[in-house]
Amino acid sequence: MYDSVSAKSRQRIEGKMEGMQERQTREAVQEIIEFNRTPSELKGQIDQFVIGQGKGKKVISTAIAFHYRRLGKALKEAIVDNGDDVDAALKNTSTPKANILIVGPTGCGKTYTSEIASQLVGVSFVHEDMTRFSEVGYVGRNATDILVDLLVAAGGNPHVAQMGVVYLDEIDKVASEVVSYKDVSGKGVQKGLLHLLDGVENVVDLGREKIFLSTKHVLFIAGGAFENLDVIVKRRMSRQGIEGNWADYLMTADLAVFGMERQLMGRFPVKVVYDGLTTQDLKDILSKSAGSPLLAYAGDLEAWDIDLEFTDDALAQVALRAQEEGTGARGLITILHRVLLDDMYRLPGNYTGEFVVDADYVRSKL
Repeated sequence: MYDSVSAKSRQRIEGKMEGMQERQTREAVQEIIEFNRTPSELKGQIDQFVIGQGKGKKVISTAIAFHYRRLGKALKEAIVDNGDDVDAALKNTSTPKANILIVGPTGCGKTYTSEIASQLVGVSFVHEDMTRFSEVGYVGRNATDILVDLLVAAGGNPHVAQMGVVYLDEIDKVASEVVSYKDVSGKGVQKGLLHLLDGVENVVDLGREKIFLSTKHVLFIAGGAFENLDVIVKRRMSRQGIEGNWADYLMTADLAVFGMERQLMGRFPVKVVYDGLTTQDLKDILSKSAGSPLLAYAGDLEAWDIDLEFTDDALAQVALRAQEEGTGARGLITILHRVLLDDMYRLPGNYTGEFVVDADYVRSKL
């Protein structure tokens, strides 16, 4: 039998929760105000995790550093102007925002760069798979679900949520199909995103309560492979007599030809193209990245007192085979799993000490 909570107890609990949320908001706002990393410092920290993409990381680091530095400065001034009222400061603050579009093949670091940058800034991060979205009124996720995910990532605090980062993965998969009669997963989805990117105040209906969540401070980053987009850009460059790397001449008009809504793409003023990873890049991910998948396997075996070590030629062989997978950095996990699966089953409890993997061993497992 459960006792019902008295009105007095409920009031006390709600009061404590409100107090906790207010402290959380103040701490989050203060962290933004104190953010002072320069673009080069932010890139330097991202470099520890993301291998390659030097130009892309430079562009993204600059956009993110300026966005949060600008927001922090505006919030600091608004808090003073609004008598230390953080809620009012967030509502009354308005700053220019440069959302980012990253074009690049699968597994090249688009999502990882965005996630690591968000962690370094100290804000909530939400990853949205756009292949699961459909127009409002149809089966599937829609733009409102992004707001719910953002709230969850921010611990249910709408003030913290509105300072976060939303990554729209595989945005190219919602390109309009001009031959379709009712394109519920393309044009409709793109139009549904417009009001979020416009930074308006949204109402999130959670059933028992409605939460107001503004997206005017949310930084949106979209990524996609955009297969054959280079052909579209090069064709335009040829018509206009332009020579050079197509990635340096990507325009909103090219994305519109691809099937993206011009209005939507126009809301991503920062556009950057990521290169496919080379075999050397993949090897460097294994040996140099702080987020190397090899570290995870080594950590798992270390729990059983097994010291995993890959020789340099073994790393090269794994990278080569991963390159053949054609899935970028994701291929490394596939290859490592194939190489180590039997040993991860066999060794724990039967062996302790150093376990060295060389190129011949890698080849024998593949």
